[in-house]
Amino acid sequence: MLDPLFRQALQEALGRYPTPFYAYDWGRVAAQVARLREAFPFARLFYALKANPRLGLLRRLRALGLGAEAVSVGEVLRAYWAGFPPEGVVWNGPVKTEEALAAVRERSPVVVLDSEGDLKRVARHLPGARVLLRVNPDLPVRTHGHLATGRGESQFGVLPEAVPRLVRLAQEKGLHFLGLHLHLGSALEEAGDFLQGYRVLEALYPQVGPVAVLDLGGGFGLRLDLKALAGPLEALARLYGAEVWLEPGRYLVAEAGILVVRVVGVKATRRRYLLLDGGMTSLLRPALYGARHPVLPLYPREGREAGVFDLAGPACEAGDVLARDVPLPVPEEGEALAFLEAGAYGASMALTYLDTPRPLELLWTGEGWEVLREREPLEGLWEGE
Repeated sequence: MLDPLFRQALQEALGRYPTPFYAYDWGRVAAQVARLREAFPFARLFYALKANPRLGLLRRLRALGLGAEAVSVGEVLRAYWAGFPPEGVVWNGPVKTEEALAAVRERSPVVVLDSEGDLKRVARHLPGARVLLRVNPDLPVRTHGHLATGRGESQFGVLPEAVPRLVRLAQEKGLHFLGLHLHLGSALEEAGDFLQGYRVLEALYPQVGPVAVLDLGGGFGLRLDLKALAGPLEALARLYGAEVWLEPGRYLVAEAGILVVRVVGVKATRRRYLLLDGGMTSLLRPALYGARHPVLPLYPREGREAGVFDLAGPACEAGDVLARDVPLPVPEEGEALAFLEAGAYGASMALTYLDTPRPLELLWTGEGWEVLREREPLEGLWEGE
């Protein structure tokens, strides 16, 4: 649920800012950082930008001592712009084009090699770069198929049997080989999935030997038992003699962020709808992979008739439904709802589809509201055309 002071501040924001807008509670983000550091005091944290890349947020995380994990050259350059040094940025992803590699030639981040072709391109364009090799553990992790990057059929990493040869090739090509990278997927709630991945790396040790770094990715579900991972993770690090790097993204920011929308009207067809001023262009996750976000009414509930509603946005798309069968006190036109757990992959996935401006983003600092990103002006949607 929302911190009471944050919820109180939302009422002020509703009087000042147009909906839809995203609102983030910085105190909640800092608390999640502290929780990870308590669970893994031996690990170095690299924030995964794709969860939420706003510069104001990145600068605050950098001030807490985090590094940055990027999955595109744009994110690498954004991290630099936010003040992260190249040695504090990890660049991941299966495709790194020659153009992208050229863009970081003067200031190379730590590069995660995702395939043999990737390795050779990096060696040509970033000679001597610091690199990690991503291992695909070929495990059936329990999450949505779009999020399961550690399955053998996914496009990420190299299978365990190819690891020793590619480690040698990276060294032969003159790359500065730091160690291995493993990322199983996102929103993983079962500790057993992580432990299986650690066992894959443990089995590789006789063929790889000691390394400087084990980057074990992120993917921590919001209700994952972190304590169950700490001992095995530390033991794996001791085996390799390695420093542990972790790449939390959603875990740090999801619960800290909400999407606030207003009710435009109530409508009945064969189903009962609340029509909202924000929908799939603001929050794509429900349409993209069936994500479910808790819904909180930001209006008085006492004395209201109860109803069950589907919550639909303004797009001319049958898929523009943010939630179905939600029990709520019947709202009046203009009253507001909050979609919770929207701080990750909400605003970062927002679209301008149908010439819809991307929403305003606000950060509650505990003392006041800070504008992280202004609402896009309509005229800006066709600039450059």
